[in-house]
Amino acid sequence: MKKQVLQSVILLSSMLLAATFINAGPPGGGGGSGAPIDGGLSLLIGAGASYGIKKLYKKKERKEGVK
Repeated sequence: MKKQVLQSVILLSSMLLAATFINAGPPGGGGGSGAPIDGGLSLLIGAGASYGIKKLYKKKERKEGVK
């Protein structure tokens, strides 16, 4: 179970870092108008994290119930 949590944290961290580098853009601006994705992206990350926590909790409950 610790391995799954560690893998989830590493995956989430890498996705957040990738999103940061993608949004950084080239030095000196670049102009143009970008689509505002910050609010939607935050909601998707929160929903994914809560879903993962729920799945881990259910799995732990099932494992303890078998004993």
